Amino acid sequence: MCPQESDAAPTVLLGEGRLLELISADVPLSEVLNRICAALDVQVGNVVSVVLSSTDDEHSLHELAEQAVQFGLYVFSCCAILSKSEQLLGTLETYSCLTRRPAVSQTKLIQRASQLAALAIERHDREQEPWSLALSWRKVDERRSSEGTLHEN
Repeated sequence: MCPQESDAAPTVLLGEGRLLELISADVPLSEVLNRICAALDVQVGNVVSVVLSSTDDEHSLHELAEQAVQFGLYVFSCCAILSKSEQLLGTLETYSCLTRRPAVSQTKLIQRASQLAALAIERHDREQEPWSLALSWRKVDERRSSEGTLHEN
C-alpha cells in the first residue's frame, strides 16, 4: 500500500533539485523516471524500483512479478502514481532482496518519488498534447489547401 502524506515536512529525495530541472527540461520521460528510481534506490538502500505505466497490461505485470521472484526479490512497496485529479498514471514498485517493510522515513521517500514521477508523467503528457493537436490542425490545413487547388483547376 502506498504511504500517506503527513503534516510533517516532506522528505527530500537525493538530487531532487536536479530531478526537478530534468522534469522541466526536454529530457525523455524514461530517463527522468529512471533517475527518480535510481535516487530512491540509493537513498533507501538494497532495493530496486521500477515505474509501471497505467497502460501496462496484466501480462506485463505478471512477467515483472515472475522475474522478481526468479531473482530472489520481494515486494518492498507498491505505490500508486496519481495525477492532481487523482487519476491513476502508473505505479512505483520497489523490490528488496530481503523480506522487510519500509520504515517511516522510507515510506516518505517512496511517496516523494511517486509525486515526482507524477509531475514528470503529467508534464510529458501535457507536452505531447499540443504537438499532436498542432499536427492534426496542420493536416486539416494541408487537406484544405490541396482540396482548394483541386477545385480551382
